[in-house]
Amino acid sequence: MSSPIVAPLLSRRELLLAAASVPLAACSQTPTLELVRDTMAVTLGTGDGYPRTRQQVEDTPYAQLGVRIGRGSRGIMVLSQQQGDELQWLSANRIMLSVMHGRIVKTVGLPTDMTGSQSFGPDLLQQYNHTRPDRPLERLRRSVDAGTRFGISVTSDFTIEGTETITILDQAVETMRVREDFQSSDRQWRQTNRYWLSLRSALAWRSVQHVTPGQPPLELEVLKRPA
Repeated sequence: MSSPIVAPLLSRRELLLAAASVPLAACSQTPTLELVRDTMAVTLGTGDGYPRTRQQVEDTPYAQLGVRIGRGSRGIMVLSQQQGDELQWLSANRIMLSVMHGRIVKTVGLPTDMTGSQSFGPDLLQQYNHTRPDRPLERLRRSVDAGTRFGISVTSDFTIEGTETITILDQAVETMRVREDFQSSDRQWRQTNRYWLSLRSALAWRSVQHVTPGQPPLELEVLKRPA
């Protein structure tokens, strides 16, 4: 995987961060530079596991997101930009996911992209209180633009299912599991999303989200959280 693929994904600041991390590498600068390059270039792995180890993820100076489409292989995306509460994650082949309050709100590069999304009220992580994780959550109404369909009206109901310890890249995490049952106003699109929320902050460590009608869900896992 060549550096021309990587370059468009990195800002000048990110390149400086990568350079600054080199002196911290043991023995040689080359492995660190290669790891940065390879992590940026990864889109899909070759099996059920990630193409990087926990230590390799921690050694790379970028927030990283694990992603899986349906039952496909797992890959890694990196944080490209943060605009307020919106996080933009990129892969080497230009797939982009915008995530806000734990929810995917825009995609680029999928067979059917979510071109926009708007919530009419507080979303899951805006309601969730990690100090009172069992507090009931309110119904949410939102609008979704998907492919050539615009303004799909969607209503979501959340159910707190209880605590669960999950493992993300060999790291155990205590979470509160929440189910989101949603349906469109015409009832042609109805699915269930699932979230595993931190017990220490407003963070979705893992989620399985149906983004647009007719597509398999996206599974997201926070491998290295933003600073």
